[in-house]
Amino acid sequence: MSSVDVSRAIVWTIAGSDSGGGAGIQADLLTMHDLGVHGCSAITANTAQNTRGVPAINVVSDEVLQSQLEALADDLGPSAIKIGLLASAAQVKLVVSFLRGLKQQGATIPVVYDPVAVSTSGARLTEDSTGTAVLNELLPLCDLVTPNSHELAWLA
Repeated sequence: MSSVDVSRAIVWTIAGSDSGGGAGIQADLLTMHDLGVHGCSAITANTAQNTRGVPAINVVSDEVLQSQLEALADDLGPSAIKIGLLASAAQVKLVVSFLRGLKQQGATIPVVYDPVAVSTSGARLTEDSTGTAVLNELLPLCDLVTPNSHELAWLA
């Protein structure tokens, strides 16, 4: 069991883990630390990547993602949520359902979506049907969307 400084805001990141350390959960947690908040993470995929590419994307099961979200919600309620890589339409739907559940409980939590679908090296990171689920179900629940030009093209 870990200890948490309850005087700091708690911010969740729901994203993929980058084995190279330059993106995803690793980058989010470093940024959160620098901003003085307590960062919590729910990992959607473990990527095998480095500065030259992404040889593998190992998507976690829906059950694993759900268990991470439930564990965090049980004890470490967020002041904000940042969403990155959702590797499948099923993950999008799971996260959407979870966010709706939080809202039904009366939570007003800002949600930031940084759409991750294509890596800097050009590797495709999501299933084809993910974009439709994001547009139709996730975006209406987000307060801010921060796409780069490749991500904007993917959303369009």
